[in-house]
Amino acid sequence: MKKKNTVSVTQARKEIFAITQEVQNANNHYTLTERGVPKAVILSVAKFEKMLAGQQGQLILADGNRGGYGEPFAKFPGTLIIRDESRVVYLSVKDQERKTKEASLAKAQLYIELIEKYGYPIELIELGRYVRVGKKESRHYIEADVIVNNRSGGVEAVFEVSFFGDYEENLDAVVEDLFELGDALSWSKKPKRLVYFSRRFVNQQVQEKILVIDFLKFNSFSAWKKAGRPGANQISKYDVAE
Repeated sequence: MKKKNTVSVTQARKEIFAITQEVQNANNHYTLTERGVPKAVILSVAKFEKMLAGQQGQLILADGNRGGYGEPFAKFPGTLIIRDESRVVYLSVKDQERKTKEASLAKAQLYIELIEKYGYPIELIELGRYVRVGKKESRHYIEADVIVNNRSGGVEAVFEVSFFGDYEENLDAVVEDLFELGDALSWSKKPKRLVYFSRRFVNQQVQEKILVIDFLKFNSFSAWKKAGRPGANQISKYDVAE
């Protein structure tokens, strides 16, 4: 039976050991309130990691097409995906600040282009997977915005999507995260490419910034920097032979 409990933060302090035991049941969680306002949720580690590993939702195209892209979809909060890019519609303006909205839209449009322009089969594309990175004593999670796999069980490319205006300022930090993601995914098969992507639509024109790094050639962020930060500016099309 699903059990949802709401308790105050003060009460939770007194009953923390009992609460910790109760949330081990996969159907149970606790909502903590302060002056009647929800502030936090307590749930089991197993349920939390399951949520990180596979957040599901529904992707909606502005033309109403819901059937051609398979399920489950990663959810792009409050965003209608505009194919012709003539307008942008947000479903919940209050909950999203500008940078978050633009990055969310860019990720959604990248997803559509990977399928329609670059030819990647939808079943090979993962969205919003949290990957555990770092050494044993400093492990943490980084969200990979998009992971493109191949038929042999390996990884073709790992994508990070950024707000267009912050692209250059965040370049090193984002690329360093990409190398961490690449290292963490290499336990199964080393990714071929790391991709930093940004996009916007201004004055009826699409503007994109793309950095594609050969991860098979550069095995670390420091090696890539030492080589002068080389990279391509084009995403590769799907190779059916791979």
